[in-house]
Amino acid sequence: MKAVSFGVFQSGARWCALGDSITQEGWYHQFVELFYRTRFPASPLQVVNCGIAGDNAGGALKRLRRDCLDTDPTVVTVMLGMNDVGRELFGNPAPAAELLSAQAARAEDYDRNMRQLVAELVASGIQVVLLTPSIFDDTADLPEPRNTGCGAALKGFARTVQAIARDFTLPVVDFNGAMSDINKERQKNDPHFTIVGPDRVHPAEPGHFLMAYEFLRTQKAQSIVAHTEIDIRNRVARRTDNCEISELAADDHGVSFTCLESALPFPVPSAAVPALDYVPFTREFNQETLMVSGLQRGNYTLCIDEQRIGSFTDGELAQGLNLASQENTPQSQQAVDVLETLIRKWDAVAKLRAVAFVEHCAWPDAGHPADAHMMTGKVTEWRTKLTQANQWCISMGDQYRDLKLREEELQAEVAALETSVLDQSRPRPHRVTIRLESPHTP
Repeated sequence: MKAVSFGVFQSGARWCALGDSITQEGWYHQFVELFYRTRFPASPLQVVNCGIAGDNAGGALKRLRRDCLDTDPTVVTVMLGMNDVGRELFGNPAPAAELLSAQAARAEDYDRNMRQLVAELVASGIQVVLLTPSIFDDTADLPEPRNTGCGAALKGFARTVQAIARDFTLPVVDFNGAMSDINKERQKNDPHFTIVGPDRVHPAEPGHFLMAYEFLRTQKAQSIVAHTEIDIRNRVARRTDNCEISELAADDHGVSFTCLESALPFPVPSAAVPALDYVPFTREFNQETLMVSGLQRGNYTLCIDEQRIGSFTDGELAQGLNLASQENTPQSQQAVDVLETLIRKWDAVAKLRAVAFVEHCAWPDAGHPADAHMMTGKVTEWRTKLTQANQWCISMGDQYRDLKLREEELQAEVAALETSVLDQSRPRPHRVTIRLESPHTP
């Protein structure tokens, strides 16, 4: 059966990312949000983090209404499976029949709960996109126990997701396949390489960047930031894509013009930069091309808004510069400002998700929004049952009361920062000047 197409989000879309810790604490949806905020600044996308650490398909089904549907999404993505598979059931080279039966039961539960979850989402009339679960890396040479067989089981879960997508005629993004392919290729030369983290479960920023790339690739998102071609001989802008050229003036020593681009280059966060070696993101999704033909031979200074960007030959300018790779342009600096504001927003969202996590764990059947006073006893009871192995959960529990009291303040902060991003990402005209430094002599 032909795969269902999955186009870009429409202007004003509200995307709920439903998942487990890889969503709650992860970055794949943040990187996609950053792409939309810079590539489509006039078409705002709201992203709602609906991840709960440790959750599975059954748990997501129970919280679906209060945590997801009540936020009025226009589209919901679902990525679950890491906590459904039962990682502790794997690693025995000769599993007994009882263990194999437990593994099979987990797979059956996952299929049933995912189908019910998807059915409820589809019935709500919301666009649904399924994401295959990210990998469990039981092939890398790492200190953590391999739990051999868990990776293959999650591949089976990925096939389950693809089957559900076919049955419900839904689009699917194959995170598992993309991550497995990178791991397989890289581990040929480096057995210690992993696209996830040292715990074999949680991807670090490069892994999430790969996931975001796969998401955008599946969407067939817009590939270029802008494309400008200037013909010096004829004193014209021969081709413009996603930008407008005005006030063009050219002579034998260079050219100047005003350019208004409709998008910003994508500012790759420093922690995600290693992923640029794994996927062709720059070539496919971050091209801000400036081409100038007809210049006499020589070296030229490129300035934008009177700021020196660099020195380039006539040949380099004729071939085309990717300004997105020049971190000192005003456009790149503006994009970094957008990223920094989004980081502040994501930090506030993380605090709100800590509240949601504790309430889901301590009293999943509580009314919502949950009353802080009524939650106190439940949180204390849940907190006392945690062992020292659950330090992250303990930390969330310890922060709960303070964050709960600040819940409305944090929600207002998120809204204010989203408004700031809209303003910061608004395209601005720039004056581009290319002047001859020194001609080439025969």
